[in-house]
Amino acid sequence: MENENEGVITSENDNIENVDSEINEQDKNLDATKKLEEISEKNKQLFERAKKAEGELREYKTKYSEKPKLDNSQSNEPDYAKLAFLETKGVNHPDDQKIVQDEASRLKLPLTDILGMAHIQSQLETNKTQREAQAGMIKGKGSAGGSGQQDVDYWLAKGETPDDQELAEKVIAAKIKKEQSGNKFSDTLFTG
Repeated sequence: MENENEGVITSENDNIENVDSEINEQDKNLDATKKLEEISEKNKQLFERAKKAEGELREYKTKYSEKPKLDNSQSNEPDYAKLAFLETKGVNHPDDQKIVQDEASRLKLPLTDILGMAHIQSQLETNKTQREAQAGMIKGKGSAGGSGQQDVDYWLAKGETPDDQELAEKVIAAKIKKEQSGNKFSDTLFTG
């Protein structure tokens, strides 16, 4: 009988252990379910915070990116600060200033960077020498050395008319204009 009792006790112990393991499993499942619910709740909160932050970022971008920008192409006024800067750097001629400003707007770089570029420096130097050469040239087709024979002033000073018909007409017209605009009173006194 003891053996029978031992068998019953063993089987009851086994049942108790099975029940305990089932309870432990259920506790584990409950813990896992609770953790899953907690994680799910935290994820919802994080998602809501992320959406709120995205909305605030979108508002910030629209608020600060839509400021009216002054565009020089829309304004008739030149940018005096840029012109003054270019003047201090020795870029005095309006054509040269336009070249530098156009290049700066094309490349979207500051003027200091543009002035440091070799191709801009050579272009500015070329323009300067070309302007100096044109300023030194005489008007007309004559040789270098004052006024040429194709110049009206030359023939007025000489007091003659040239052989070229067209130039002669210009010289005569200039002589008439000079006499008409001169003194309208006689140098000699009339004593009647």
